[in-house]
Amino acid sequence: MSPSFGKNGSERGSAIVFVLWISVLLALLLAGASALVQTELRLAGNRRDVLQRDASLMSALDLVAFDTALVGRSYISSLPRSVQINDESVTVRLAPSHQKLDINMANDEDWIALFTYLGESEGASLRLADQILDWRDNDTNRRDQGAEAEDYPAGGDKTPANRAFISVGELIQVRDMTRQRLSCLSPYVTVFGGTPDPVLTLIGDDQSNSMEGVRVSFLAEQEREGGHIDRLTGLALFGSNSRRPFEWVGFVEEENALSGCLNDTETAQVQTP
Repeated sequence: MSPSFGKNGSERGSAIVFVLWISVLLALLLAGASALVQTELRLAGNRRDVLQRDASLMSALDLVAFDTALVGRSYISSLPRSVQINDESVTVRLAPSHQKLDINMANDEDWIALFTYLGESEGASLRLADQILDWRDNDTNRRDQGAEAEDYPAGGDKTPANRAFISVGELIQVRDMTRQRLSCLSPYVTVFGGTPDPVLTLIGDDQSNSMEGVRVSFLAEQEREGGHIDRLTGLALFGSNSRRPFEWVGFVEEENALSGCLNDTETAQVQTP
C-alpha cells in the first residue's frame, strides 16, 4: 500500500512552497534594492565629478581674473595661461564671445552698423535698432522707429520685456526680427561680450593698465580622459575694490545661438512680418 500523508502532510507541503516563494520574493527585492543602491552610487559619483569639474574650472577662472586685476589690461594680451588646480592643468583664454557685440551693451550706432553690414537697408537697420533698444530698456517710451507693447500684434507671441536679454535667442521676441535675420545675426552677437578693444584704447596712457569698468569674457578648458574637454565661460566685470576687484556677471557652459544665414545676405530680400 502507498503511504498516505493525510491533511497534515498536505499542509506541511503548502507551507514549504509558501516559504520558498517568500524566499524567492525576498531575493528579488534584495537584488532590486542592491541594483538601486548601485545606481544611486553611480549617480552620486557622477554628480561629484561634475561638481569637482565645475569647481576646478571656476577656480582657474578666479585665479586668472585676480591676476588680470593685479597686472592690468596688459595681462589680457598674454592669455592663454595654464593654471594648476588640484594637480590638474586648466587652460584659461579669452572666450570667443569676448570680441562679439554684446546685445545688452550695444547702442543704436552699434546695431545700425551691424545690420547694415549684414545687408539691411538704412531704414530697416534704424528700425530694428530702435525696436531692440525699446525691448531692452526699462521704460515704455517709444523711440522714433521703435516699438513698445501697444505696437505689437494683439495675441501674438512677441512682446517687449523691458529688461536685459537673457540669451541671443530672445532677440526673436523683437517685433520685426525674423528667424532669417536672427540666423544671420547670431554669429556676431552674444550676452557674454567683453569691453571692445577700441574702447580700451581710448583710455589715457596714465590709465593704460586700469581695469575699472572693463568686462572680460574668460574661457576655462580642461581635457579629460578620452579626449573630452570641459569648458566654462565666465564674464567678469572689474572694479576698484582692492579686496574684491571684480565680480562675475555670469557663467555659461555653452552659448546657445543659431549660426549661419539661411540665404545670402547680400542678395536676400528679408520681408518684415
